[in-house]
Amino acid sequence: MKLAPLQLVDYYITHLTLQANPRFLNDQSCPAPEDSLQVTAKYHENPKDPSQQGATEWIVSLDIVQNIPEGANLPYSFHLEIQGIVIAAPHLEGPKLQRFIHANGPAMLFGAAREIIRAATGRGPWAAVIIPSTNFLTDLPPLPAAQAPEAQSTAVRKSNAAATKPAAKVANQAKSKKP
Repeated sequence: MKLAPLQLVDYYITHLTLQANPRFLNDQSCPAPEDSLQVTAKYHENPKDPSQQGATEWIVSLDIVQNIPEGANLPYSFHLEIQGIVIAAPHLEGPKLQRFIHANGPAMLFGAAREIIRAATGRGPWAAVIIPSTNFLTDLPPLPAAQAPEAQSTAVRKSNAAATKPAAKVANQAKSKKP
């Protein structure tokens, strides 16, 4: 087994409130969860710890809120704040490290948060809530132009085009020199 370059080594709840909706009608439909669910991620690097042998430690925070809009038929409103400690391998640095932390740090923590919400709502009067999966690929820090996949593919296309032009030119010259 090979370890992933990011490791979630601990997590803890910093805030949890849950309220069952006494006006919830179990036999009526609920609105789509994404209409009332808000997920916000934050990250910051912890100061260097010499015992980590070059690895960096990050604090990743998730804030997950579901309010019940006026007239909506939802069983619960809740607010969960959870923080996790993520260790990044020493070979991750610069923009690549930033992108790994912004995309994967909250994703690892989200699974734990999802289970906490399921467990808490599962002890209420209505069915347990399993919040929908999400991704954290939006608003990633940009890669420098030399590392961006678009820049690499453009450079590859240009070099391939440059390599095929002389071959095409030779083929056209051969066609024009008919005996």
